[in-house]
Amino acid sequence: MRIAILVPAVLAAAAPAARAQSAEPAEPPAPADPPAPAQPPAPAQPAAPTGSAEPAPRPEPARKLSPQLQADVGLAVVGLGFELPIAAHFALQAEGQIFGTYFLPWFDAGDRARGFGGQLRATWFSRPTGRGLYVLAFGRLDAVTVTRDDLSADGHAFSAGGVVGWVFGLTRRLDLRLGLGVQYIHMSARTAGDPGVDLGAKTPFPTIDGVLGYRL
Repeated sequence: MRIAILVPAVLAAAAPAARAQSAEPAEPPAPADPPAPAQPPAPAQPAAPTGSAEPAPRPEPARKLSPQLQADVGLAVVGLGFELPIAAHFALQAEGQIFGTYFLPWFDAGDRARGFGGQLRATWFSRPTGRGLYVLAFGRLDAVTVTRDDLSADGHAFSAGGVVGWVFGLTRRLDLRLGLGVQYIHMSARTAGDPGVDLGAKTPFPTIDGVLGYRL
């Protein structure tokens, strides 16, 4: 009988303690760690060159007038000459040449002549390099043999004229001059015998200038 009375009393005393324990607030959860910052992407590495991209070196351009050895292949002459600068834009040339007027009979402008002589040329260049526009004056003197049909006589020839043209730089040392102009040709010869026959020409005529020069 005592055991039956004590059990309900113990249960009644334990009930308030259980209710107090269940009423205590629960502990809040621990805060989560913040997320790690995102890492920036690594910069792209430049691709390694697969071959040499350096351009080939260009020849150094001519800087000023230079003495030249020249081959003259103009309309009436074939010759070799030497040109010497005497100022920043000016040069003089002396030349030995073969002279011919094979073209004069084609235009009924005079007789055919062949001979040897010399030439002096004075040339002005628009640029101090000696390339580009040029203007020249020349004078020639030659000993010639003049022919017309079956007639032939020895004499002399003089010609003078002017040319305007352009100098092309083929390489650092090699120049090509091409120009057009006008000249006056005077040739005089007289056949033997009495009376002799005058041969020659006294006429203006176009001229073509062609000179290949090598800078020394």
